[in-house]
Amino acid sequence: MPEQRTVHSIKRRLLIVLLMTTVIAWGATLLLSYHDTHHELDELLDAYLAQSASLLMLQVGHEVEEVDTEHAPQLHRYGRKVVFQIWEDGRQLRLHSANAPNLHLSTQNDGYSDTVVGMEPWRVFSVWDQERRYLVQVGERREVRDELAKTIAQNLAQPLLVALPVLGLLIWFGVARGLRPLTTLGHQVEQRHSDNLAPLEAAAVPDEVAPLVVGLNRLFARVSASLDNERRFTADAAHELRTPLAAIKTQAQVARGATNDEERRRALDNVAAGCDRAAHLVQQLLTLARLEPEQTRQFERCDLRAIAAATIAELAPAAFDKGIDIQLDEGAPVEVPCEAALVGILMRNLIDNAVRYSPHNGVVRVAVTEAGSEAEFSVVDQGPCIAPEQRALVWGRFYRVLGSGEAGSGLGLSIVKRIADLHGAKATLGDCSGGKGMRVSIVFPV
Repeated sequence: MPEQRTVHSIKRRLLIVLLMTTVIAWGATLLLSYHDTHHELDELLDAYLAQSASLLMLQVGHEVEEVDTEHAPQLHRYGRKVVFQIWEDGRQLRLHSANAPNLHLSTQNDGYSDTVVGMEPWRVFSVWDQERRYLVQVGERREVRDELAKTIAQNLAQPLLVALPVLGLLIWFGVARGLRPLTTLGHQVEQRHSDNLAPLEAAAVPDEVAPLVVGLNRLFARVSASLDNERRFTADAAHELRTPLAAIKTQAQVARGATNDEERRRALDNVAAGCDRAAHLVQQLLTLARLEPEQTRQFERCDLRAIAAATIAELAPAAFDKGIDIQLDEGAPVEVPCEAALVGILMRNLIDNAVRYSPHNGVVRVAVTEAGSEAEFSVVDQGPCIAPEQRALVWGRFYRVLGSGEAGSGLGLSIVKRIADLHGAKATLGDCSGGKGMRVSIVFPV
């Protein structure tokens, strides 16, 4: 059962994040504005209390009893929430507003004070005249200031109720428009045929989407190259396997129709040799196929000389049967970052080629040297020389030099080249000496 994928919408996420950010920012601004407005209102109304007290102080010199406060009209809705008192000697209430209590507004007789009158909080300003005969107290209910600050905050918050849906629509439209190239790209990829690996158009996409397009184009290129290699590999393998299988079938038919034991034995020997060649070809094909996928490889530091010595020991029986002397030049260990198994395959192919193409009783020289930041593995044989115009071709698959007199799959040097490329090494064919012998060199970075 396929795993269900959790659906995540970038548009929905952006909308939620942007709206939440807007609401939080607006709320923080509103809160700060409320506190700042409340502070400014306190300053302004405190100044109003002091100014009112100063004006009343000017009337203290007249007969305060002649001032009529009982019938004074209320000119503002906050008028009943502002009161004043004039106390003679601070003890006798001589004059007060109609809505003022008969008790002191505040026990503090100088400056500003916060007090509670009749279970309600008040802000009071108290001041004496110059002779300290009359005490003027002007008070204002705290709720006036709170109501003013609340009204201002409500006026600031009300537009949010209208603006938030509008902002949501605008953000949704903007996000949808901004993500349209990504949506279009997704549709293009989804509607493509499975064998359409042409690169996507990257000229008109936004900068944020361009890395994705570049990455997809690189992926398409790798997949296309891999498919091409697979098709070519399959076709070449089928072609190359057809010849040894046909030869085996022919020799089997000869053995079945043989009229004497000698002829039958010769045909069966040819069948066995054909099977060996087919098995070698299959082994080389499998090795090459294993090297094809682009994969990350973990290299460790390995001693090239030790790998070469182990490979020579493995091939010694075959070389002995042919009278070939494989010589490894002496020297110190040479370590390079590599995958030991692959380097062993590389060396085995090169030394095996040198043994097979060298004449009987010949010599194959193997050397491992280090110079600066490079390490070189080289094999020198006494076989036929390869013409300069053919040296670039022998690294290809299934390519065999005509007239060599040796049967092979044509994959050995191709495998060598592939392993060298995986290790960042350089593979070269050296010049001949006297028309005989080839020198193959693999230079590894140390």
